[in-house]
Amino acid sequence: MKKKISLLLAVMLAGCAASAPQYYSLQSRAGTQAAPSSVSDDYAISVQPVIVPEQVARPQIVVRTSPGAEVVPLSAALWAGPLEAQIRNAVADELTQRLNVLDVGLSSAGKNLPVWRIYLDVQRFDSLYGEAVWQEVVWRMVPQGMPDGVKERLCSAQARLPVATGMSALVEGHREALAGIAEVMAQALLRPANASPDIDAGTPEGVNFRGCVG
Repeated sequence: MKKKISLLLAVMLAGCAASAPQYYSLQSRAGTQAAPSSVSDDYAISVQPVIVPEQVARPQIVVRTSPGAEVVPLSAALWAGPLEAQIRNAVADELTQRLNVLDVGLSSAGKNLPVWRIYLDVQRFDSLYGEAVWQEVVWRMVPQGMPDGVKERLCSAQARLPVATGMSALVEGHREALAGIAEVMAQALLRPANASPDIDAGTPEGVNFRGCVG
């Protein structure tokens, strides 16, 4: 515990000494890759606004010294934009790359293009400084304009990844966790409804896919 508290204090003091706050982004690596020359016209996705825990829905990055301990917002370590929007954009980028489809966001797809509307509820977004990041996500996939028999699904997954000391390492850990969850989201969308998570041999390291119902 003393070691964790010391590491946290070091981050806070370093931030206080800085001339300006540091800004961090969760933009996924997929967002920086070149867009594919063509995308599938079988369907599109529409990632909706994301729900996040109240304690992290603020400009400051919020850290813990240990699980269940006091949460501390760091005034010198800020998100580059609202956390909810960053998570939405990061997941949308990952899904469009993995599925080779368009994300139509909140707009209408038009031209009778079938759409999977995806609603994310981030129930846990913990940052254990110098130790780990921990995310738990429930998502709902709602089909619109899909063939008969395609039903709504409710799925869940969690990710826990170790991180090194430093804010950049912590943010990178959250990026990797989101990428891992997006991977199982893509797999869940492509597999039949009610499929057991046991059939998935490609779950990313640190990610626990709990399956879907619907």
